[in-house]
Amino acid sequence: MSVHVHVRLTDGYAVTEDGQLLERSSCHCGAAWETTYQVDEGEPESI
Repeated sequence: MSVHVHVRLTDGYAVTEDGQLLERSSCHCGAAWETTYQVDEGEPESI
């Protein structure tokens, strides 16, 4: 008997209308996730 472990592969990033960062990821089995992150207000960072 085998046990499946989800391996999250990043599918891409986007910015929501609320200004949050949206990360989309999925597993090779077909499961998918969307995670949002609150972005701090303020000046953008320079590279």
